[in-house]
Amino acid sequence: MSILTVRISEAEKAALAKQAKSEGTTTGALVRRLIQEKPFTTSADLLAEMQSLMGNKSLAIKKPKRA
Repeated sequence: MSILTVRISEAEKAALAKQAKSEGTTTGALVRRLIQEKPFTTSADLLAEMQSLMGNKSLAIKKPKRA
């Protein structure tokens, strides 16, 4: 299973926890559901989403260290 790491503020973390609690689920399950809610049908859909997020530092991808 892949691991996705997203940097969020304490306020965002608290809001996710509050929403998860109100829905009777865990924060991880809520995040997985939120990710799966928006399907990408074509590469054009993915490109449009990517362009709207360009420059968002909280979505930075770390390159794996080579041994």
